[in-house]
Amino acid sequence: MRPTDVGLALDMAGSTRLQHLEQALAYVQSLGCRLVEVDPSTFRTIVYGQLRRPQLEEFAAVLRNFDLRYSIHGLARLNLAYDPRHELCRQIMACQIEICRRVGASCLVYHSGLQALDLVRCGVRSTLLTSAELEEGARREVAAFRDLAPVAADAGVLLAMENGDPHQWEYDLLARFGRPRTEIAAHHARLYVEPIVRQLEAIDHAHVGLALDIGHLYIVAQERGFDYLEAVRTAAPWVRHLHVSDNLGLLDQGFDTEHECWPFGEADIHLPPGWGRIPYREVFARLPGFQGDLILEIKSGFVDYLGEALTTMQEILRGIDPPAGSDGL
Repeated sequence: MRPTDVGLALDMAGSTRLQHLEQALAYVQSLGCRLVEVDPSTFRTIVYGQLRRPQLEEFAAVLRNFDLRYSIHGLARLNLAYDPRHELCRQIMACQIEICRRVGASCLVYHSGLQALDLVRCGVRSTLLTSAELEEGARREVAAFRDLAPVAADAGVLLAMENGDPHQWEYDLLARFGRPRTEIAAHHARLYVEPIVRQLEAIDHAHVGLALDIGHLYIVAQERGFDYLEAVRTAAPWVRHLHVSDNLGLLDQGFDTEHECWPFGEADIHLPPGWGRIPYREVFARLPGFQGDLILEIKSGFVDYLGEALTTMQEILRGIDPPAGSDGL
């Protein structure tokens, strides 16, 4: 496996200051990094489904100051499947594609919308979605991507749907409604590769693919008891973008602050590669035909170890070429 580039995701920790963005970009460039994934949502670029052109130009101007390639991480809460404000969500997605066009970003990462529990947790609904509603939402998201894919293609942007990770609050919510833990597969379907693949098959567009988060998938596999490496192999034909970090494969215990989870090894704590248990070489061997960018998604608590993370990942990649004639397994 030889990714196009190995890059870093910027964790701005909620900063709204362009000065902080500039400092962060200067730092990662000093590490020899050529690719950066940026989340523009804190820089006031979109308000009520409309681009704020002055703020977008300020954001783009900072990015142009650096000799870097960019990908964009879209708004995490955006949901084209189950948010009842569907047209507003489409407008926001279109705005994000335009941001990519303006800054020359090659990829827009979108969290798959196949997560229907947020509506209940946040009080938007008082009941869980029915099976019919879950199915209709999945179809609605496919229809939206069919319409948006040509817009992305015109902008030279790949739309990459990302798989999710489980949380204790989701199981607690299901229990409140008397539902077994196994029903998480229906109400948070993006935990699994197969439902996203079915959507990608239905969308059937060269500018829409899978952003495989190997850390998310590792936690799900340990929690739900399925074969992690087999799931990677199932995903492989669709993977166009990779999010990489390490973890211990343990479900959280209800705490969201990452530094409080480190001592317990809980949740998706975005460790540098080699600090956790993810078997990278085995994972990458099951992605022999991967063509796309690999983004190290290391959070701000490990900013002093970004250089180490880049070096470690390059060493791992140098050691995973399969023997001649092998199928990579």
